[in-house]
Amino acid sequence: MKERIIKFLKNKKIIFLLIFLIGGASYFGYSKFKRNQVSEGYILAQVKRGSVQKIVTGTGYVTTTDAFEIKPSDSGKISNIYVGEGEYVNKGMLLFALDDSDIKRQIRDLELDIESSKLNLQKTKDDYQRILRGDDLRKNYESLLKNLNDIFVSYPDDLEKIRKVYFEKELDNLKHNLDYYLYYFPGVKITSDVSQKIYNNLKTNFLLISQRLQEAKFNNQNIDYSLIKDSYDFLLQTQDFIKSGLDLIRRLKEDLSLQQSYHTKQEIIDRHYNDLNLVYSKYADHLNNLSSLVNALNSYQDSLKQKEYDIQSLELSIKQKENKLEDLRDDLKDYYIYAPISGIMQDVNVKTNDSVSSNSVLAKLLSNEKTIEVSLNEIDAAEVKVGQDAIITFDALPELELKGKVFYISPVGEVEQGVVNYLVKVSLEDNSEVKIGMTANVEIITQSKENVLIIPNSAIKNFESRNYVEVPDDKENLREIHDRPIKLTYPLKRVFIQKGISDSNNTEVIEGLKEGDIIVVRKIENNFDNKQSQGLFQRFLPNPRQFAPQSRPQNIQR
Repeated sequence: MKERIIKFLKNKKIIFLLIFLIGGASYFGYSKFKRNQVSEGYILAQVKRGSVQKIVTGTGYVTTTDAFEIKPSDSGKISNIYVGEGEYVNKGMLLFALDDSDIKRQIRDLELDIESSKLNLQKTKDDYQRILRGDDLRKNYESLLKNLNDIFVSYPDDLEKIRKVYFEKELDNLKHNLDYYLYYFPGVKITSDVSQKIYNNLKTNFLLISQRLQEAKFNNQNIDYSLIKDSYDFLLQTQDFIKSGLDLIRRLKEDLSLQQSYHTKQEIIDRHYNDLNLVYSKYADHLNNLSSLVNALNSYQDSLKQKEYDIQSLELSIKQKENKLEDLRDDLKDYYIYAPISGIMQDVNVKTNDSVSSNSVLAKLLSNEKTIEVSLNEIDAAEVKVGQDAIITFDALPELELKGKVFYISPVGEVEQGVVNYLVKVSLEDNSEVKIGMTANVEIITQSKENVLIIPNSAIKNFESRNYVEVPDDKENLREIHDRPIKLTYPLKRVFIQKGISDSNNTEVIEGLKEGDIIVVRKIENNFDNKQSQGLFQRFLPNPRQFAPQSRPQNIQR
């Protein structure tokens, strides 16, 4: 048996075949495993609420401040001095205060103004809701429908009176009455044929509008503004049609009166005139009554639009005032000067009621407390303010993270190789592990927002200077979001957004999305299948060209 095994192993062809089969099986098993692990599709996320911080970063060194000059951040008059010469103070202790009566008055007045504006806004919203409910509108609309109904009930009789005056042959057996009157005034553009067409159109339109009026009476919850306009225009056309004939008869009567003549058909002419004048006056009254109701409906629309505009204007005004109030409250902090570090007060150079500026040295603070000095470019320095929190890490102490606070910003920048930099000093927590001269990495939190809508930075794209995100089509009917890629059936949709502040991971969304919306974070492309198209020997064996004999160099000088 042993000899058979040895003989079998000496057979190189069998050994090569075994290696080939084992390698192939291993590869295909690995391929199947990879296909199960890697999938092509989209990584999705939901818009959620969270916190986001805008951070300015810089690298500096640990140093000490032997003597630190205390300066105010703003100009003003010294109102209070809380420390004396040689007194030891702890970091954060109040040292001086400027007269803050003026800025406090501005804050108080602005708070009252905002409160008044909010009351006005609420009243405007209440008025808007009242108008939107349509109490007055409904009342006017119902009155208008009733008036139209009353008008249209008698309209066929009125139209018949007009027909008799215009188209019967009471004045001449061969001519319509209208043609008889036109005979006296050949320059008048109106003709009997045109009048006949207008009359027929009035009859047809009356039937159509009457039907619409009946439908509106049964469905008076929705105001049919087109019916109101069409009805009003229809009555105006009727009045104009009456007026055209009435003016002809009036002119004839006036001419007869001037000539002191009596027409053989005078009684018929007077009857025509009285009939038309009565109908004309009737429709003048109708239109006058309808006009007030139509104006009330138009006024409703105008009032609604005006209230919408007022609400938007008030909301914008309140937002601007609140922003100004926030700025004033931030400015108020500059009226109080606190100890940036612990130490001994020295050279207190001011007294109560002295006027000082941002360059005035109020006192000096002697201390050997450790601080961080970091140089920031002008863009980052513009974001940094005294009192902002900072997070400090150290290259030499990778596990250590300390809190700090900005206590000094150089008012004058230094130019190095065409770049303007500003010195910023940051206090830090006392820790015995930190040594003078260590490299420190500083993250200054210039702005922080809580409970705002945030999305991953990788989801944001840009098109023509506008920011947008991609979202799955509603037809996908997605219910759950997983960490693994999801294949989508329909094309993605683009939603433009307005960004707020950003940190290294997330961005605040001010407009365009709402909480719970599903967005595309990134696309996962699987290139593994491309390798499957290679031949088996290509994957297992080296490139044959690696073993091709090199051609012998020519023209070698010996």
